[in-house]
Amino acid sequence: MLISKNSSIEQQVAKLTSDLMHKYYCENDIQFVIEQMDNDIMWLGAGEYEYLTGFKDVSNIFRKFAGQVPKCNISDEEYNVIQMSPKSYLCTGRMWIATDESTQISLRVHQRITTAFRQYDEYIKCCHIHISNPYVELAEDDIGFPNKMAKQSYDYLQEQIERQKKKILEQTLVLEKMSYQDTLTGLYNRNKFNQILDVEQSASHIGVACFDLNGLKEINDRFGHSAGDEIICNTAKHINKFFYGKGYRTGGDEFVVIDSEMNEAQFYNTVNLAKKAMEQAGISCSIGACWRIDNCNVKQQLDQADKLMYKEKREYYKRQNNIRHFREYK
Repeated sequence: MLISKNSSIEQQVAKLTSDLMHKYYCENDIQFVIEQMDNDIMWLGAGEYEYLTGFKDVSNIFRKFAGQVPKCNISDEEYNVIQMSPKSYLCTGRMWIATDESTQISLRVHQRITTAFRQYDEYIKCCHIHISNPYVELAEDDIGFPNKMAKQSYDYLQEQIERQKKKILEQTLVLEKMSYQDTLTGLYNRNKFNQILDVEQSASHIGVACFDLNGLKEINDRFGHSAGDEIICNTAKHINKFFYGKGYRTGGDEFVVIDSEMNEAQFYNTVNLAKKAMEQAGISCSIGACWRIDNCNVKQQLDQADKLMYKEKREYYKRQNNIRHFREYK
């Protein structure tokens, strides 16, 4: 590495030692590591038989590591450097190294490293690397077994499990939302509506309203389905505005509202407000509504609201002098 004038040699040695660790464990950039080696480098690895000297042998063994080291993350780094002679420096460091969750393996260890560097006129080179991992060494308070390290590995595994649980839960919630949400309007879809119908309601009062767009087919035929989709989305926005979280798109141009919070006056008043808002926005919609305080039954109330909606739709097409549609809804 070229010597920089912006920081001390000691600082550059500490940074280069950190770079060696990150390039090896996080990026598996073996070429970078080899380029920092001096000609008479000595290497002592964490494995029992990992010991070599000389640039040729050390660089050759490191080339074999290319593509073999799983991606890791490094944290809590600590380095200390002392100058051994006018142009030689010794660095010791320690850090936590943990496998990245993308590797599908779980290991976290407290790693230690010692490096030695020679200073030349314009650059510094690494002449010694010693990696040590306390895999089998006992902590001071361990008796007969490395309990502390075993506990650390267990805790890390639990962290990975909890992280995966959280990710699975988030994905499950997304899938559940997708299974119950109408992709065009954002309202609940037919699947969610059917689920509501299958559940016996225990509310003391329920209001059910059916909304059905008028003339959607003519809009699609005349202006295209994108124009029809825009009308559908605007209708859904009005329904969600007045009945937030209580609207369902049950068909192409059909919507249902189920409310168990409003009293009778509030419910019918809100239905009328939604209808007026739609009319002001140029949306023609036939609506039927049913509210009960006794004998609440969503299916029965849906049938009643549906009949009232079709009655209004017949009147609409009758006013429009549309004979074909009038016969269809007669």
